[in-house]
Amino acid sequence: MSTKPRLLIIGGGFAGVTLARKTSAFADVTIVDPKSYFELTWATVRGIVDPQVASQSVINYKDISGMGRFIQASVTSLSAKSAVLSNGETLAFDYAALCTGSSYSDSAFKSTAATSREQRLAEMKTLTEDIKAAKSIVVVGGGPAGVEVAAEIVEAHAGKAVTLVHPGAQLLSGTPPKAGESAKKWLEAHRVTVLLNSSVQGKPEGHGPATLTLDGKESRTLNADLVLWCAGARPNTAFLRGGELEGCLTEQGAIKVLPSLQVEGHPHMFALGDVNNVPEAKLGYLAVEHGKLVAVSLKTLIAAKPGASPKLGAWKPNMGNQMMIVSLGRGDGVCRINGNVCGGCLPANIKSKGLFISEYRKQFGV
Repeated sequence: MSTKPRLLIIGGGFAGVTLARKTSAFADVTIVDPKSYFELTWATVRGIVDPQVASQSVINYKDISGMGRFIQASVTSLSAKSAVLSNGETLAFDYAALCTGSSYSDSAFKSTAATSREQRLAEMKTLTEDIKAAKSIVVVGGGPAGVEVAAEIVEAHAGKAVTLVHPGAQLLSGTPPKAGESAKKWLEAHRVTVLLNSSVQGKPEGHGPATLTLDGKESRTLNADLVLWCAGARPNTAFLRGGELEGCLTEQGAIKVLPSLQVEGHPHMFALGDVNNVPEAKLGYLAVEHGKLVAVSLKTLIAAKPGASPKLGAWKPNMGNQMMIVSLGRGDGVCRINGNVCGGCLPANIKSKGLFISEYRKQFGV
């Protein structure tokens, strides 16, 4: 029987997997997730047009080394000391990390149904064929995901009629104007119609065909063979509603954390990645860094003498810098670092060419 303290990690995304692999040497790690695979979600935008990329970016947990014990289940309720799982099991823990990520309005980008790698790849293959067959495609939302999806489609299918609808005055809202302008210029040069200051009334069921009604600057209807919805992410914290930890949630459903990423009022629990209320961009690489920070904090807490309150590292939102790379196909992109923006070979070489797939597969020992 292990004498290591029990660490329960809920959610096997970027933060959860990173934390599991960083702590398994000094903690008895159990990671719980309803699916049996990890997905490099920033690569999904290319995976839906390139099956080879899809195959490389969806990885079975059993193939990732050093993760500890994995249980395929959902957490149905959580207290300060134990979790009840969908399989009927109750897990007691000494420490817990909530890493359940977020859900998108469109399950194409984060599946709500696939529980195995085979099912997820089948979903993506179906969408690949739908994209290929569609004569007109509407992408809703001009944030990073929407811009990247539109770019991948027109690069893979030159001449495809693609329209990007965004409610903001510029693409990539919240970034310097030059970033949005650069993305718009690239998309329009590749014959994407960009409609700014425009919203779609109601989300259609499925991916279409659909007739969309636009509000705002472009008040009209828009026919589409295929609709991809790249807006409306929300934290996956429904399992905390009505339970002991409901008071830890904001009105938006995010988990309130201290600068150490400890859950407010529960120093033995942490919330990482998209589920916490840290005011920053919710990006995969930041979730990875959350995992690294919390791993160090857990090692410190475990090594501390009983009754001690060791000082833990504090997270700086966005790691102290506003940084983002948005790929524009395989050969271009937009890089934003604070107020500075650049395009071309720098973002292409850093991200766009390979989307960090080989790096993460190597890191995970796959």
